[in-house]
Amino acid sequence: MFENLNQPYPFNNNFKHNARTIGLVGMGFVLLVLYFQPFGINFLKSEHDGYFVLGAGIMCVGSLFANTLFLPGIMPKAFDSTHWTIGKEMIWNVWLFSNLFTILTLMAWFVNEIQFTDLPVFRTGALALLPLVLLNLINYNHSLKDKMVSVLDNSRRHWFGDEKPELTKKPDLHITAENGKDVFSALLDNILVFHSSGNYVEIFIVEKDVCRKKLFRQSFAVVEQYMSEKPGFIKCHRCWIVNLEKIEALTGNSKGYFLEINKLGFSIPISRNNISTFRSLMEKRMS
Repeated sequence: MFENLNQPYPFNNNFKHNARTIGLVGMGFVLLVLYFQPFGINFLKSEHDGYFVLGAGIMCVGSLFANTLFLPGIMPKAFDSTHWTIGKEMIWNVWLFSNLFTILTLMAWFVNEIQFTDLPVFRTGALALLPLVLLNLINYNHSLKDKMVSVLDNSRRHWFGDEKPELTKKPDLHITAENGKDVFSALLDNILVFHSSGNYVEIFIVEKDVCRKKLFRQSFAVVEQYMSEKPGFIKCHRCWIVNLEKIEALTGNSKGYFLEINKLGFSIPISRNNISTFRSLMEKRMS
């Protein structure tokens, strides 16, 4: 049973998708509570009750924004989508629930018109569970839709003969490890990004249409010097090198910009000194 907790679980780290999802969760929470009055709670007794629900919805959205969008940026290793498991997802949901429960409890205590006795612990927990259920349903639906699109696309290629026979190509990337014996070889076109990880380099590579991470013992400086001679690869951050051909979009704002890489599943940060360079590259690609 406990072995199942270590099974991989999809974790969406896309800023734009998560922001849109949280906005929908906030609106859905307010509408469901006000007009459907779940769990036997009547929030339409007075105008102040409506303000309480609206304030609770805004606070829930703020909590989800902080935990879903900003916390992964502060602790990227803890929220690495390639290492996300069912167990981590369960712990994550418990953490989100405790935050939402605390917020609603404090809101009920703070608003004088709604005494805490009118919103007992059970109903408070039920209300805190509502936005969490909406969030998971939307994310699950999004993940399911992506899988269906992938399956249908593969089926279409199979039936209509769109698939081209794979030609055997010789690897054009060869990086020697620090021990001078081990060598990492791959096709440049299959490499997505390089990431510095202490004395190791994480290499994210596409194999059979699936993104995989390879851990290779070599300094990032050596890899950077080697890749500087390879066209199409550029350093976007002090610990990231990206394949320009795999970039899908440039996202973010003045607080931070990110690159969305095809098949990677999470965003890559861009240092401030490199933002103008990547803007120019993206503009050339769009023109």
